[in-house]
Amino acid sequence: MKNIIIGIVANINKDTPIAHYGNVAYVDAINKAGATAIILPVSIDEEVVDNYIELCDGFLFTGGKDLNPLTYQEDLNPKCGKFSDLLDEYQLMLIDKVFRAKKPILGVCRGLQLLNVYMGGSLYQDVSEKSAFVLGHNQASDDGDVCHNIYISEGNVLHDLYGDKIAVNSFHHQAIHKLADGLKAVASSNDGIIEAVSVENYPYGLAVQWHPEKMLLKDNQMLKLFNSFVNACGGRKC
Repeated sequence: MKNIIIGIVANINKDTPIAHYGNVAYVDAINKAGATAIILPVSIDEEVVDNYIELCDGFLFTGGKDLNPLTYQEDLNPKCGKFSDLLDEYQLMLIDKVFRAKKPILGVCRGLQLLNVYMGGSLYQDVSEKSAFVLGHNQASDDGDVCHNIYISEGNVLHDLYGDKIAVNSFHHQAIHKLADGLKAVASSNDGIIEAVSVENYPYGLAVQWHPEKMLLKDNQMLKLFNSFVNACGGRKC
């Protein structure tokens, strides 16, 4: 079987010149799962993005900045963090083309939020908007440490991999508010925050709110998730 190419969707910073980057932990996770990872620089040139679709067998949408609330028809809340219109435009263009090509998708943190917004859902601009009580979702401990449990429903890839419950890390302050049509919530934390979604009627579409690539810094438990994704990208049964 040919080598599997996974596109890691780049982020940008505000330096001069702007830097396009992908965390090395994502690259290591994909490589450990037996595929070749390439970082896809930010571009709003449609021909360039079409080439990404042709080149890659699957796409990993990573963590990063907040999304501009205007992408889900809301005005800016003071608790919203930094965002980039260029990054949003690039990633929304790319994910639309990925969907049209029906190529496998794995989303992490912002990647989950982007998927929900692309499909018509909305976000809490800060998890404190949800209720007076929410768990600590932005831990100050080491990246690979776990800080709260998630509870997984039956009948999906995540449950096949991990069963009913697993402890995860957490590095986010935004979360899904209105779940988009076409997405199914497959895991949540004790405070009701959606922690994972799957795309209905799609070959392989899964997104998680935690950072499995960082958990691989401590042990290989999350390698099963990346193996599942890479297997799907290679046309193999998960």
